[in-house]
Amino acid sequence: MTVTYRAIWQENRSNLEEVAKKTFEDWTQDNHPELDLSKDTSSYATPEGSDILFSARTSIEQNGLSITEFLLREEDDSERRTTTLKVTTGIENWIWVDVERVSENLWSKPDTNSPWLVRSLLHGANAMQAAPRWGVVRLTDGPLAVPPTSVQTNLINLIKSPLRECPVVVFAHDYLNGAEATVERANRVCDSLAGVVAVRMLTRGAEAVFNNIIGNDYGIESGEARIYLPGDMPANQHRLLDRELVSRSPESAAKQFGMLLQPAMANRRPPTIFDASFDLLRKGIGLTEGESLRAANEDLAENEKTIQRLRSDLEKSQNEVIDGIAELEERDTKIAFLQRRVAALLRNESKALEESTRIPEEVSSIAEAISAGRQHLSGVVIPENIKGDLEELDQTLHSRTWGNSVWRGLVALNTYAIQSDRNPGGFHEWCKDAESARVWNFGVNKYAADESDTVKRKENLRKLRVFPIDHEVDSSGSVYMGAHLKIANGLLAPRLYFYDDTWGKTQKIHIGYIGRHLPTERFD
Repeated sequence: MTVTYRAIWQENRSNLEEVAKKTFEDWTQDNHPELDLSKDTSSYATPEGSDILFSARTSIEQNGLSITEFLLREEDDSERRTTTLKVTTGIENWIWVDVERVSENLWSKPDTNSPWLVRSLLHGANAMQAAPRWGVVRLTDGPLAVPPTSVQTNLINLIKSPLRECPVVVFAHDYLNGAEATVERANRVCDSLAGVVAVRMLTRGAEAVFNNIIGNDYGIESGEARIYLPGDMPANQHRLLDRELVSRSPESAAKQFGMLLQPAMANRRPPTIFDASFDLLRKGIGLTEGESLRAANEDLAENEKTIQRLRSDLEKSQNEVIDGIAELEERDTKIAFLQRRVAALLRNESKALEESTRIPEEVSSIAEAISAGRQHLSGVVIPENIKGDLEELDQTLHSRTWGNSVWRGLVALNTYAIQSDRNPGGFHEWCKDAESARVWNFGVNKYAADESDTVKRKENLRKLRVFPIDHEVDSSGSVYMGAHLKIANGLLAPRLYFYDDTWGKTQKIHIGYIGRHLPTERFD
């Protein structure tokens, strides 16, 4: 069986065993009211054909240590799901919840959501001030807000603690969608990953303090979410979710982080106290040697069934893989043909190819992209007084990413401009042809040939798109530019506006603006 969810923590409730028993029984009864929970074992078959089993085992107290185990198994034709709650009291008070799953579909994604059982136990523990904790981390049933004044004491120290084993999820205040959206997303992560992570929310202004202390590589910006794993790891190991992904739905971040943490949950080792607890549990239920042997044989038979089923699934999967390999070989042949065609097309891009050997592959900022464009791109004109808020953009965590996107856009515009056989349909059609190695990845979310009718009709909005240009193009020294590349989405949502004069006097592309998203009726 595969562990899809595991939560283990300590707490201080004196009546923990009693509380855990009632919580598990309430949760079980809510889902399966037909079960008789007055018995140690109860089962029934649903009208849909599912088999449901409940069991409870309690040890006798010995040397100040006792353990109680509750189990709920739900099985149908396609999968078996088992939820187990183990409670150890006496010397130390521990709770251990496992959700295990066996499925006919080997490739299905595991459900990493915590059961209501866990959330209820944590809520009760916090309400009773029982201090549920995973090592040095206090586990709560809701996110904790971190204002600018407590960033160091309540968050940085926690993240950097060498004793921390619990992952910490941090949400930055979303200036675009507001505090309510941020709280809703953080609450959803708390619900989905209860007992597995600690969730913190940076309030307005706190992200600047946080980034200044922790460093830009490890920082977080408006609307984003980041999970900080335990240990001294490089920045790229602490998964960052951008605002666009986080804002898709309140569950988006929870799903992403859940999939990331699932292997770690499955491999988490329980405390050593449970080793003694299991021995006590077997003694406590008073099994004779014959009964123990019979129970072991039943477990063995069940495992054999599982192995047989997995073998069958594996054989089926192997056949599918063989068929897939044949398809891939055929595809490889087609790819080789297309690669030869692309190589031939590239050889024909004489002037563009000449320039491509001289230009850098990457840049480190938008400012560097503009500088390199002026130096290397003969088909693009970038004025010295180009409009935009470049300094602000280059101070963000995304400056390198945005800089390289701007650079790729400028190179694509240049390649289009200097090709003698460029598509008469303009930059849009040239990109769609995709016969150049340096096309802009065209799509609805990456390029706009013009602004909306509303923007063009409203004078105050249209004026914002009038930029300086060579007098050779327009004697007034300025021209309206509606065509633009969408460098990124998000709060700043950088844009690159340009004017296509490739069929005019200059035969070049003129850049008018590189900066944050210009106002529209919907985006202001």
